Amino acid sequence: MRMVDEIDIFSPQGGPHGLGYIRGIKNVDPDEWFFKAHFYQDPVCPGSLGLESFLQLLKIVAAEKWGVEESSQFETIVCGEKHSWNYRGQIIPVNKQVLVEAVVTHVDEGAQLLRADGFLAVDGKIIYQLKDFSIKLIS
Repeated sequence: MRMVDEIDIFSPQGGPHGLGYIRGIKNVDPDEWFFKAHFYQDPVCPGSLGLESFLQLLKIVAAEKWGVEESSQFETIVCGEKHSWNYRGQIIPVNKQVLVEAVVTHVDEGAQLLRADGFLAVDGKIIYQLKDFSIKLIS
């Protein structure tokens, strides 16, 4: 996990659906590689890495639920599953902290698939809203 430094809350039966809740924290390091590589003379964290941080949280939930081995793989943003997200801001080098939350909304035990909603906030301001994101454990 490179886009989440710490899991500060994980409740496998938490959230409004009782299916799981997880929250992660990333401290912003202005020297991270992506600030130098993304948007010439306008350094920001790529939006795709914000999505990746959310998906990394879902991997932890799936691993806790079904167990994983070194050879286990995940299908992130599962083919054929609809999802949506809204961007309303950016993570820039002067920011201090990113908070990412995921609420599991659906579990398919047979397919080992999770679906979740959540958000990403930077320095207390929500900048991404995620809806119906899915991840599938491929054994």
